Amino acid sequence: MSIELNAKEAAALVAALESYLPDLTTERVGTDNREWHAELREQETILGDILNRLKAGKF
Repeated sequence: MSIELNAKEAAALVAALESYLPDLTTERVGTDNREWHAELREQETILGDILNRLKAGKF
């Protein structure tokens, strides 16, 4: 799947991800449920990769 973003859309998405990822990390670290921890870790990895690609201009 691909999505086309203009510069403003990409910047808004970068800002949203940068705001959300620290909260996701805090939630992941604070859970004792191993299954939920693994799901949050997977989301964190996926969203972090998307953020890195956006910052590199690969969108």
